[in-house]
Amino acid sequence: MNEKKDITRDSIIVGFALFATFFGAGNLIFPPSIGAASGTSWLPGLLGLIATGIILPILSVLAVSNAGGSFEQLSRPMSKWFNTVFNLFAMLAIATSITIPRTAATTHELGIAPLLPGVPIIVTSVAFFALNFYFANDKSNVIDKIGKILTPALLIILLIIVATGFIAPVGSPSATGIENPFTSAFLEAYQTGDLLTGLLCATVFISMIHGKGYIDESSKKKVTFNAAIISATGLIIVYGGLLYIGASGNSLFPADTNRAALLIGLVEKLLGRAGVTGLSIAVVLACLTTAIGITASVADFMSSFTRGKISYRIWVGIVCIVGIFQSSMGVEAIINLAGPFFFACYPIAILLTLFGLFKKYIPNDGAYKGAGALVLIVSLMESLSVAGIKSSFIEKILAAIPLSQYGFAWLIPAIAGFIAGALIFKLTPQSKKENI
Repeated sequence: MNEKKDITRDSIIVGFALFATFFGAGNLIFPPSIGAASGTSWLPGLLGLIATGIILPILSVLAVSNAGGSFEQLSRPMSKWFNTVFNLFAMLAIATSITIPRTAATTHELGIAPLLPGVPIIVTSVAFFALNFYFANDKSNVIDKIGKILTPALLIILLIIVATGFIAPVGSPSATGIENPFTSAFLEAYQTGDLLTGLLCATVFISMIHGKGYIDESSKKKVTFNAAIISATGLIIVYGGLLYIGASGNSLFPADTNRAALLIGLVEKLLGRAGVTGLSIAVVLACLTTAIGITASVADFMSSFTRGKISYRIWVGIVCIVGIFQSSMGVEAIINLAGPFFFACYPIAILLTLFGLFKKYIPNDGAYKGAGALVLIVSLMESLSVAGIKSSFIEKILAAIPLSQYGFAWLIPAIAGFIAGALIFKLTPQSKKENI
């Protein structure tokens, strides 16, 4: 009885920590825009968002746990260099160039602009990253304590918004003519970046569970699973509610309304200026805590990668300087910039998650290598297309691959590579396998 009570309590603690990690304030702009684009087809849109923005990130944590507890162990069968390259890409191309700047841009567009419309974004960015540098460099516990207050505060505000949106909706969903609402939402939710967060941060949560005394596999998996369910439930309530609000109010805003303006406009119609003010203050502080945590992670990884030749403090400064310039582009420009990067890495991240979940069914390392190689080739071709780098040769190849019109061009190549890689590996002499 006592053990059950401890498992329940610890599952809730880890579940809320997991929820807070995925629940980045910068991600709040995506559910309403997906809802607005889906309109009367908001339910398939919701399923697409849940698949990419909630289920896959949660499953990635379970996958890492199942693979041994670290991303390195999960990705080791791919190749000796994959872990380093993937981490570098995630830390520099995604976190430093996109995720962290987006928190500052979101701070300006959701937090500062609605309250102080005369303040230019560059002023917000400089102030934001000055604070980011101070707290990330200091490594103090102050921001952790603030974060423990801010995440619940933001959650309470959002629950009020979501409840109001259901009780007294601003309108009714109208048809938008969208052809594939599920696929559109599935691909749009790449922008949350939470699948990468799950893969790279899973070790933190697994260590947290281990630190609470759950050493045997059975209890460790039970707490991990319970925490995943708790986190997923919270995300579904918040993201699902925001998506429905976006759908119900889509006729009130032009189709080209940017994501931040749409969220602000919806909140104002639901709760007036008081609601906008509450959301703005909470988002500013929550974005800051998110940026500080990610900046510290990037600086810590890059300092270790350079073996201390470039110190943690200097890396914090580099991240902040890049952030000032990138965030000044604005949220929409950052999202447009991010598209090719996410199309390049998300399919391989999904593949790794599936491999981690079904590890015992993978015949050999060749299956990893074959599937990974073909998925990487296809996803790189798609990322070039998303970036606007057109090639008739690449376009013909992609068009010939089944499911490419739905955004899943990598799926059939993954299956083909899995089978071919497993067979080749099985027929390859042991001495050659060791050199792969």
